[in-house]
Amino acid sequence: MHESPAAATTATRSLKIAEGVNNFDAVRLIAALLVLCSHQFYLLGEAQPAFAEHTLGETAVMVFFIISGYLVAQSWYRDPHLMRFLLRRLLRLWPALAVATLAIAAAGALLTILPLHDYLGHATWQFVAKNLQFRTVYQLPGVFPKVAYDPGASAVNGSWWSIPLEFKCYLYLALLGLIGLRRRWVCLLALAVLLVQAGHGNAVQPLYTAFFLSGVCAWQFRSECLRFRGPLLVAGVALVAVAIAAGAYWTAEWLVLVPATLVAGSASTPGIQAAGVFGDLSYGIYIYAYLVQQCVVRYWPGTPSLAGSLPVAVLLTCAVAWCSWHAVEAPALQLKRRLRRWFPDHAA
Repeated sequence: MHESPAAATTATRSLKIAEGVNNFDAVRLIAALLVLCSHQFYLLGEAQPAFAEHTLGETAVMVFFIISGYLVAQSWYRDPHLMRFLLRRLLRLWPALAVATLAIAAAGALLTILPLHDYLGHATWQFVAKNLQFRTVYQLPGVFPKVAYDPGASAVNGSWWSIPLEFKCYLYLALLGLIGLRRRWVCLLALAVLLVQAGHGNAVQPLYTAFFLSGVCAWQFRSECLRFRGPLLVAGVALVAVAIAAGAYWTAEWLVLVPATLVAGSASTPGIQAAGVFGDLSYGIYIYAYLVQQCVVRYWPGTPSLAGSLPVAVLLTCAVAWCSWHAVEAPALQLKRRLRRWFPDHAA
């Protein structure tokens, strides 16, 4: 029996995603650099670029959540074992976060205006302990004293707010998996509830969780999306126009960003698909950029400018991210291969 063209296309696309022959590394890298760029405006006391109702950095984080939902759903479907799934997710997030927490705390000892014995007190140990538990603490004592225009600008890790939420999304997906993720309406119902909450309350957790679940649903309905992409495109454009006319800019943003992210990421573009040739630097950029940028802005000779400080921040952050990938993240991810031996199916 021969496959239909649509089925063959779907199978090929899924194989490319499974093998990593796609643009997702590049899209993640761009998103991480956009977060960095947005924060550079903020740390210089300038307004961050914004689209619809969100800043450039917030929009880039939405891209991260969409991709995460799409690829993590694939991971669950491929191996729906609760312990192995959670450990795979922990291996991706926690080792690099743990090293970054300790490294930033150590750097703070050099940057603080306090005597060392005062710096190494309760507040610093709380910074370490809570960040290791996915309970984000942003300040270190005496490091980057508060500035007049925004007390929050004294943070050493301003982008880490999304990491506990990312892990919560993994737990939500595991829960959905246990109660019936393969019944796709369950995930669609959860997404609908979150979209309503995000649209009315503008709360952070429902907003980004909705983007994560959008990626999950896109993975579940990928065959239908490919088969009916023409009608879906027409319907999507019409809905975006209606949303803009009604002033529902967040809805329009969601309608555009989810398919655009997944179409760009799922493609296999020569050159672009090789963005990970030096490693997947996106997470390292995300967790170290804020500290590097603070140092660049604070210690820049004279008055720092965006044109002068941004390239320096990008280069230094990428160098640190490269070290994080090769020294911490990649070795940690190698442990995934042992999970089936440590937690065999009969132990589920």
